[in-house]
Amino acid sequence: METSNAHRFNRGHLAVRPTGGLLLWKSSGSEVFLKQFLTWTLLAAISLQTAYANEGTALVERLKNTRAVNIDAVIDEQFKGLEAARGFRVADPYGQEANITVSNWSLDKARDVEVCALRFVDDSKTAYELKGFETPVAAANAGYTITHQGRCGSCSTLQDLSIYLENPDLTSPARQCSRRTGLKRKRQCFQENIGFSRYCAESWSYNAQHTRQKCLGACVADYGFFNLVFHRYPGPNNDETGQLRPCLRCDEDKSGAGFKYSAGRTRRNSGIESAIERHPSEIYKLDHNDYFR
Repeated sequence: METSNAHRFNRGHLAVRPTGGLLLWKSSGSEVFLKQFLTWTLLAAISLQTAYANEGTALVERLKNTRAVNIDAVIDEQFKGLEAARGFRVADPYGQEANITVSNWSLDKARDVEVCALRFVDDSKTAYELKGFETPVAAANAGYTITHQGRCGSCSTLQDLSIYLENPDLTSPARQCSRRTGLKRKRQCFQENIGFSRYCAESWSYNAQHTRQKCLGACVADYGFFNLVFHRYPGPNNDETGQLRPCLRCDEDKSGAGFKYSAGRTRRNSGIESAIERHPSEIYKLDHNDYFR
């Protein structure tokens, strides 16, 4: 009789024996270790994961090599007749007159089903035009591919989509840019350090400035004065119930609508998860490989 750590169970031509904690199959004179099987499985999983990563990298690079031929027209449609900040092309969505437009839009239930879509205008699929539609069905019937839920805006370009896809956590780098003084220096940071298009960087700059004006008190109370001075943001972005912490909640409440109207694209309405935990129902379902199929 074998010792307790080497019991043998006969199954006709098959013998199963724990050997040093490892199952051993013995059949027709050959032995196949479970360890070898698991190694093959692990290698296959790694290979598949690498393939997915390479596919994602290829998509990002292809998105970066495209251009929206009518982005200026999209910007002109945002706030007709309103001037932008000096040196900016995008109008301030937090100005008094612009705020009326944003408020009316945010209260309109139709915005929940409207989409921004695109259609390539060349055979190489590098140049495209953006267009807003009242429903996904209307976009599909017109031969357009949805790029995000909501109205088109300054960040609706595929270049800006590539930045969202490439950077799972934009909260930290955006904070770095938000600390720059003046709108132009903020824009420069968002454009050069993060990679946003110029118009998208302008929308982010307006958002950063407005949040600083409206939420500084809430953020000091949340993080602590010295933590903000030394650029420390301790603790998670969400509490144990999944709710945003006070500083981030203030940004969402005070600046969220203006940014969504101006930028158009956000992580959530583009189907992209972020470092800030969100309910799955808030993430719009999209496959960005559809542009090139």
